[in-house]
Formats: sequence, C-alpha cells, structure tokens
Amino acid sequence: MTPPGKMRLNRYIARCGVASRREADQIIQACRVTVNGNLINILGTSVTPGTDVVTVDGEAIELPALLYYKYYKPVGIVTSLDDPHAERTLGDVLREKDIPDGVLPAGRLDKDSEGLLILTNDGDALQQLTHPSHEIEKVYRVLIDRWPREHELGKLRDGVKCREFTAMALRVLRMGPQPVDTENPVTGYWVEMVMGEGKKREIREMLDVVGFKALRLVRIAHGPVRVDRLKPSEIQELERDALKAL
Repeated sequence: MTPPGKMRLNRYIARCGVASRREADQIIQACRVTVNGNLINILGTSVTPGTDVVTVDGEAIELPALLYYKYYKPVGIVTSLDDPHAERTLGDVLREKDIPDGVLPAGRLDKDSEGLLILTNDGDALQQLTHPSHEIEKVYRVLIDRWPREHELGKLRDGVKCREFTAMALRVLRMGPQPVDTENPVTGYWVEMVMGEGKKREIREMLDVVGFKALRLVRIAHGPVRVDRLKPSEIQELERDALKAL
C-alpha cells in the first residue's frame, strides 16, 4: 500500500500528462526519470507530490491544478472530444469556452439526451464516478408518452431484458403531467428514475420494452452533484459543497 501523502511514480507521471501508467513504467525502466536528482529505474517507487522534484528526460514535471466543472449538455451535442461524423461535439464546446486540455467527461449522455455532465482532469474522480464497481447513482427525469401504471413501474424496478443485458432502475417515481408550455407543445408524463451502472441508451430501451416512448430525457444528478439551476449549454465550476462531497 502506498503511504499517506505519497503517490506511485508511474501514477504521478501519468497524472502530469506525460504518458499512460503503462507507458510510464516503460519510461522508468528506460532510466529516463530522476527523483530529487537521483536516477530511478525501479517500478513501485513512491514520491511525495509538491515535495519531491521529478524529471523526465531532464524536464521537471508537476501535477496540473485539478479542475472540476458541471455542464448542462443540450440535445444535439455528441459526448466526444473529437468525432468527424458529428455536427457538434463536447470537444467543440470545451474549446469555445476555453476549458483547459485534459478535462474529460465523467461518463456520457447520448446525442438525444440532455442534462448534467461532470467534467474534470482528476483521474481518480473520473474512475470513482464511472467505474461500475463504485455504483454511483445517476438520477434522470424522463418525459414519457402516457401515464405509467404501478405494475409497469414495478417491471422497471425488477429488471427489463434489453439486448444482451438486463436493465434495472433502483427507484422510479411518478411525477405528473408535463406543464403547459406554448414554446414546447410536447405533452406527456414525467417519471424520475435512479440508475446504477448505466449502459448506452439503457433507459430508452427499457422504457420501450415496457411500452413507453421516451420523449425527453434529462440527467439531473450524478452522485453528489446536481444540475440545480444550470441552464442548457451553461458550464460552471463546482461549488465548494459539491466539490467536498465529490
């Protein structure tokens, strides 16, 4: 186990953006790394960020400042930093808003869905928020085409067979009809669904199997972070309370 306050050297090199952890191991073994002026070629070496001076090929490297944002992805944006087939991507948005390189989304929302995306250059946070083993809950509000009956909600909770997997909502709550909106004449009924692992188009597919059509899908929370009053296309740094919880 790595001692408190210390970090494995390969992880430190990766966090500095020099290479992946596997590539960092190769760099270390190739005698290209020094720590406090001493050549290091032993895997498993630990360093103390902010105290030890690490160089790669003679150039000192430092951990970048950790950045955390929340972004309301509107419909039409593809959650990819670069996609030649997409009209507009998350990468386009980040460049327009002058978000530093290295900031990545914690998970995805498909092109037709909207709502909260957490963005960060903190690899540990990305791992915590996206790996299925951590079971981080995500909350969605979904506009469906008709009023759901209790046995149908029960099917969503118990598990629905979709393609090669079974999808299951941790919780499903009926919320009522869509308010009258002259600018958006779509009518339907809202449900709130809490999901665990999450797979591509999972919610849309499970609703389709049960007999609903998803007219609108909005992610309103991811773990401790909520979209709150963020409007479509807005991006802001995480508030102190949300950052602490994260």
